[in-house]
Amino acid sequence: MVLAPDDVSVRPRVIFAWLLAVGLTLAPSLARADVVVTWMNIADQVVVRPDENNSRLRTPPNTRSNAQVALAMFEAVNAVEGRYRSYLGTPPAPAGTSAEAAAAAAAHAVLATLFPDRKKLFDDALTVSLARVADGPGKTAGVDLGKRTAAAAMARAALPAGTAYAHYRPRTVAGEYIDPGLPSILPFDLLLPPFFLARADELRPAGPPALASKQYARDLEEVKRLGGKASTERPADKTLLARAWLRINYSAIVADVARLPGRSLSQNARMYALCEMASEDTWLAVKEAKLQFRRWRPITAIRNADQDGNDDTARDEAWEPLLRTPPHPEYPCGHCGYSATVAAVLEAETGPAPAGGVTLRSYEDNPGMAITMPTWKAFVDEMSVSRIYAGAHVRSANEAGEAIGREVARRALAGFMQLKSGRPSRPK
Repeated sequence: MVLAPDDVSVRPRVIFAWLLAVGLTLAPSLARADVVVTWMNIADQVVVRPDENNSRLRTPPNTRSNAQVALAMFEAVNAVEGRYRSYLGTPPAPAGTSAEAAAAAAAHAVLATLFPDRKKLFDDALTVSLARVADGPGKTAGVDLGKRTAAAAMARAALPAGTAYAHYRPRTVAGEYIDPGLPSILPFDLLLPPFFLARADELRPAGPPALASKQYARDLEEVKRLGGKASTERPADKTLLARAWLRINYSAIVADVARLPGRSLSQNARMYALCEMASEDTWLAVKEAKLQFRRWRPITAIRNADQDGNDDTARDEAWEPLLRTPPHPEYPCGHCGYSATVAAVLEAETGPAPAGGVTLRSYEDNPGMAITMPTWKAFVDEMSVSRIYAGAHVRSANEAGEAIGREVARRALAGFMQLKSGRPSRPK
């Protein structure tokens, strides 16, 4: 899941050694389903844990790598097993083709193309994956199929041919300092084609409450009380969880579902594809709305409350949020949209209350930062309120983000990758 997380410097070979040791040495009964989980774990680690020099910047080819990996694996596995309607129109594979080999080769081809500096690591992972498949024509056909679906997935996710785009250029006066950080929303982001929506502005919300409204005053007072660095009303556990959920490990949540008993390779491939592709559409819709409304963040609003024209707000010139304020507009909430999308897709797999609950974990790998929520709704509620406790969002922005996320998921589930006995998919 791409959530513009903070960078974490780790040694890439340690990451992949762990993935190869843990992700690829599973019980034989789980091996078929877990080739998808393993390669999604690998893809996720590339995105959220950049190299020591933070050298890989987002560009149109690699900005949606997880979605491309998931789509390529779904198309490859589905071409062999034929359970669902293809998203890309991939024809059925010849009888005997190995779905496991196809999935691994598809993921490898996407990642090796998008991140050539890591190709040796992906090659090693592919070697381990393919060693679990018997040599022969089925294995060879699977590898060939995976390469083809990888190329098709990357083409579908790319900018339309001939699209001109510019990289971010910091605007300043020659010689004058400007914050050197890259913004979270780059110039080409809104040019990327959605997967399930017709266009980026299709789900644009009505907009944030007027500055002079009672709702605006209530929202601002809530985040002022609960989201400040010096807040005395925020419970101690919520302070810890707000920090942890800044970088929530969504992929671990999806993997928990993928490992439930009785799930098949094609079920997991479809679930990952829907989660990753729908999440990308949610983030696209959220970014479009953020740039449309350009609503100020709580730190700006609270320190400038004497300028908002609302008699029910009061300026606090020294107020600081608990956590760093993200470098993009406030409304709507991206974390809230992501959690609502993932929850809706996974609820379709497990029902409202999944077996064992929903365990939230942080990418910081702190065991104390893992808690289990009883339902998918509780998961979304926890994620949303954490952004108020962080001092980053107000409640109306959370609600707008959640609404976008739920609607994207609804459209994805209703119109795409359905069982062949169900309604046809929409044409692409």
